[in-house]
Amino acid sequence: MTHSYTAPLDDLRFLLNDVLEYGQLFTLPAFAHADTDLADAVLTEAARFTAGVLGPINAVGDEHGSRLENGRVLTPPGFRDAYRQYVEGGWPGLDMPLEYGGQALPLTLQSACAEMVNGACVSFGMLPLMERAATRLLIAHAPRAVVDVMVPPLAAGKWGATICISEAQAGSDVGRIATRAALRGDGSYALSGTKIFITYGDQDFTEQIIHMVLARLPGAPSGTRGLSLFVVPSRRLTDGVPGAANGVAVTRVEHKMGLKASPTCVLNFEGAEGYLVGREHAGLKAMFTMVNTMRLEVAVQGVAIAGAATAKALRYAMERPQGGPPAVAPIPIIDHADVRRMLYTMRARTEAMRALVLETALQLDLAHAGQPSQRAAALALAEWLLPVCKACASEAGFEVANLALQVFGGHGYVTDAGVEQYVRDSRVMSIYEGANGIQALDLVMRKLTQDDGERYRLFTARIRADLDRCGDRPELAHIHTALVQGLTRLDACTEALVARMAQHSRDAEAGASAYLALVGLVAGGWMWLRMAAAADGDAPQHCAKRSVARFYGEYLIPESRTLECRALLGAACLDQLDGATLAGTH
Repeated sequence: MTHSYTAPLDDLRFLLNDVLEYGQLFTLPAFAHADTDLADAVLTEAARFTAGVLGPINAVGDEHGSRLENGRVLTPPGFRDAYRQYVEGGWPGLDMPLEYGGQALPLTLQSACAEMVNGACVSFGMLPLMERAATRLLIAHAPRAVVDVMVPPLAAGKWGATICISEAQAGSDVGRIATRAALRGDGSYALSGTKIFITYGDQDFTEQIIHMVLARLPGAPSGTRGLSLFVVPSRRLTDGVPGAANGVAVTRVEHKMGLKASPTCVLNFEGAEGYLVGREHAGLKAMFTMVNTMRLEVAVQGVAIAGAATAKALRYAMERPQGGPPAVAPIPIIDHADVRRMLYTMRARTEAMRALVLETALQLDLAHAGQPSQRAAALALAEWLLPVCKACASEAGFEVANLALQVFGGHGYVTDAGVEQYVRDSRVMSIYEGANGIQALDLVMRKLTQDDGERYRLFTARIRADLDRCGDRPELAHIHTALVQGLTRLDACTEALVARMAQHSRDAEAGASAYLALVGLVAGGWMWLRMAAAADGDAPQHCAKRSVARFYGEYLIPESRTLECRALLGAACLDQLDGATLAGTH
């Protein structure tokens, strides 16, 4: 058994170059300092680095975990050195602005590299995610003096960062946050309170950690409208140089099901010095600057786990002999029909989500740097796809990891193969950064209805354009026909859901998760149509793409019938019992 990681370099190149044609980005002024040759060199080096440096520490991190000693977090063996190499390689600033020391490369390229980082060791990848989110927040909302001091070391990876939102009484219900901030005479603020579930709340990689903290000023309105955003360094700054401790203490590192090397901390702020970011009482709105970053990155994590698990399962299925006529040598398990069902499902889910995540990143690049005439539509399409990516990719990661364990059988259930770690590490992805049920509510109650449904129309118009483009290619008939049927069902479901939403919003809420899954299923079919259309040669990779596309159309898209039924069922069957009766406490 092996814990090695093999990056999906060939598939990433196929998607970026042949399906998405992302070379178009390098014709834009924002990215004209680079080209596809440079981008390919970055991908190649990312594959080498992740396989050679991050892959070997994944199991070590799971075995040892991070721990709290004498008030400081100690990370597992090898992690500190891996982070040093990550920083020296310039990876933290891949898509950060040039003016702050970044490389200003497309988010699409960064997302492809992030898949390899997270596929090799998702616990390691959690810290760069926090740093990128905090950097984006500061650039968008912090005073220039704060940006000039804090952003360059963050973009370089020399300082770490956290996002501090959750409290014991305020998880998804952020309006109940109780951490307090009081204005000081020098214009700074003193923050006091306790935050929980803080990823990399402390670590031994960097000399400074920048905490982005939601807190409440005296006299602030209740609920989310009374929240303000502050930046709190772990060590006080003197002329931009970290000095004495700043009243931020780690009191606990959580013992978790997975992601054990990533320290999830309880942080106490005891009069810690902080600085206002953005306007008073507009903290939650400012935080939404990072929502696109966080949702996309969690989707990348799901794809990364799914990709790593699929690669291991495919290799194992080729090598593991079992079954067949007793008079001859056993056959590889990849020849058994039920094993093939699992392997096809794994490839179909993983590669559809990989394509959809990169398509979404491409739209965000176009929204940021595209021609002025295309930016609004690109942003609207990305906003529609982001909750779908976050929810569907995170669930695909867990589903595919479970299927990989099933392919391995008993050997997958023990730790030697490294497969059960994928199951444990991926489970939280449907929970954090906005639970998937909340993503579904956002899609149905906001994205679907805002702007008179413009985001949905953009999404389906793109699908119809590709259906028209591929309609005369008989080799695509299986996926083409299935996608037409899936889209027809989605259109009917959408029309019915919108019609009842005004009078029966609870019915829409009850069907939101099924509706999001239906959108994701159709979006995956869209990706497979495009991949199959681009795979027009005789190379094994192209033959496999067309075959898996057919499987997606014939085996997976029929799930749309059940999802449509559930999306339109309403809340009556959920509301038959009062809470106490349902819980059995009567």
